[in-house]
Amino acid sequence: MAPLSTFSLPLLPSGLPAGYGWEERDVSVLSTTTAFNTGVDRRDTFLGQRRCVVCGEAGGAVLQHCHISKDSEPQLWFSLKARNWIPSQAKSLPRHEPRGGLLMCSNHHLFFNAYDFFIRFFPDIRKFVFVNYSGDPALQRFHGKAIALDIRDHHAPFPSLFIIHEMRVRGFHPFQPVAPAMPDDIHWQDWISSHSVFDDVSGTFNRDGPLDNSNNLSMQPQTQSQPTTTSTGRRALALNADIISDILAATHAMPSWRACQMEGTSWSGTAEENIHKYVSSIGVQDRRP
Repeated sequence: MAPLSTFSLPLLPSGLPAGYGWEERDVSVLSTTTAFNTGVDRRDTFLGQRRCVVCGEAGGAVLQHCHISKDSEPQLWFSLKARNWIPSQAKSLPRHEPRGGLLMCSNHHLFFNAYDFFIRFFPDIRKFVFVNYSGDPALQRFHGKAIALDIRDHHAPFPSLFIIHEMRVRGFHPFQPVAPAMPDDIHWQDWISSHSVFDDVSGTFNRDGPLDNSNNLSMQPQTQSQPTTTSTGRRALALNADIISDILAATHAMPSWRACQMEGTSWSGTAEENIHKYVSSIGVQDRRP
């Protein structure tokens, strides 16, 4: 057996010794599970750190990859493909598709899997909104506020997947109001607003940031705003065929849908064949969701 190579300690800040580093490569050549983790981690990075998209927690020990659709239900995943709720070129299993996952802290991951809250995408404001449908006091400060997801990101979750999860949440809490009260105006979660995580000028999230303690949002006090509930019904959370149709239309128009279709399509044919495949599977219009 060849002896292990040695290196000097402490390690240099420039990186690991030769032969121990991780070679940079495109997501498409990574293993499917690694591709899922990499895609979610890259997307859910804010101010230079991976964070829970709900509360902004950045502690690596408590962050977990959450699957919107359970991997134990492959038939549901296949059915969603057949019904055009998710792209036909989406990965074969939920655990491999980064557009079917989120980064959450362990607490919110548990609440999500226990069907205590759901996430609703509103096409008119293009935001993913946290809904404390169970009425759990521990979740109330997040209710009616948008989480850190950008519909324009090429790895944004498919809003249609959240419909299935929402239906299950409603089923687990049959005595809750069908259309719970929501704010007239949907604001960002407090940690996003308080620390300028979202840039209103560019309309994008601040992914990078100084690597210092100022990025540890969990250690800093945050001003908590309570959402003002609506009396007009304008933000009523009903779930009917028209609302589902609107969410599906937004799902089909999002950049993430087109990116997924392109990634899963072979472009080895002639130019004419590739054009035909693009038009038939992706379309020709660059529509904004």
